[in-house]
Amino acid sequence: MRFLIIKTGETELLRDSSTGGISDGEVFRSGVLLSRLLPDNEVYWYGVPGKLQALFPPVENLHFIDTLEEAQKPDVIFYLERTQIPFPEEWASKIKGFYFDGNRWRTRPRFPELENLIDSNDNSRHSHPHWLYKLCGMQWRGEPYWSYIRVQGGNLRKRPLVGLNPRVGLKWPQKAWPMECWWSLAKKLHSAGCEVAWQPGGTMVGYADWIYNLDLLISVDTLGLHIALGGRVPVIGLFGPTSPKEIPKWGVGLWLWERGGKMAHSVERVFFAAQRYLKSIKSNYVKGVIGTSLLDDMS
Repeated sequence: MRFLIIKTGETELLRDSSTGGISDGEVFRSGVLLSRLLPDNEVYWYGVPGKLQALFPPVENLHFIDTLEEAQKPDVIFYLERTQIPFPEEWASKIKGFYFDGNRWRTRPRFPELENLIDSNDNSRHSHPHWLYKLCGMQWRGEPYWSYIRVQGGNLRKRPLVGLNPRVGLKWPQKAWPMECWWSLAKKLHSAGCEVAWQPGGTMVGYADWIYNLDLLISVDTLGLHIALGGRVPVIGLFGPTSPKEIPKWGVGLWLWERGGKMAHSVERVFFAAQRYLKSIKSNYVKGVIGTSLLDDMS
C-alpha cells in the first residue's frame, strides 16, 4: 500500500504553543509510525525539514516530499496537523487524522477523548505514540522510533562522559532549565569524576553522533531527548510544563518532573539522579543497543 503522512511540526499532537514555528522534536517522534509502515509499504512524508531527514535511515520505499503532487496516488493519508493544507478533493475519503468541522478540530476515526484532551490542554494518561497510532486507526504495540541505533553501548568509560542538552526551540521556551543550574550541575559532575560535554552546534548528523557517543545525556524535553531514545542512549529528561507520561522510556529513559509546571528542579536532585543512573549503566542494568550510526551512511 501507499501511505502519505502529512506532518510538518507546526502543531503538536496533544497541545499547541502560543509561539509559531516548527517543532523538530514533534516531527521526529512522529516517525514512530514508520516502525509499523516500513518496510512493507510505500511511504511518502510531506513536511520533514531537510535537516531532520538525515536522522531517518534511508530505505527505498521512504520518500520525503516537498509538494503533495509528488505523492504517488496514496491509498491512505495520515493528516497529523491542525493546520489547513490544501489537498485534492478525491483524497478526502482516504484521510485519517485531524479535520476541521468549521468550529473545532476533530478526528477521523472519532476519538472524543483525544479531542477533549486537546481542547482542555490537560495532561494525557497515555503516551504520544498511543494517541498517534489511535489517530491513524491503529493500536500502538510498543514500536520504537524509526531512527538510527548507536553502535557503541554497554560499559562506561573510566570517566563517564555526560552530555548536557540545555537548549530549547523558540516554540517552547518555557521548557528551559535556568543556565545557572546547568553550570552548577556541570561543576558537581566534574567534581564527581565525570567528563562533561555541552550540546554542540553544527549539523544534525554531528549533533546525533555527539549524543550517540555519550554514556548519559541529561536533557530538557526537546529534540535531543528524542534522538537519545531513538538511538537507545541512556537519558535523564527534565520536565515541567510538559508531562513525561507522553514519552515512553523504551528502557533507557529516566524522567524527573516538577508537577507545578515550572522548571524548578533542584541541582542536587538532578545530580543525585545522574549518579544513581550512571551506577545502573555501569552494572549493565541499562544498555545501549548495537546497530547502525549515521556515519555508516556518510562514508
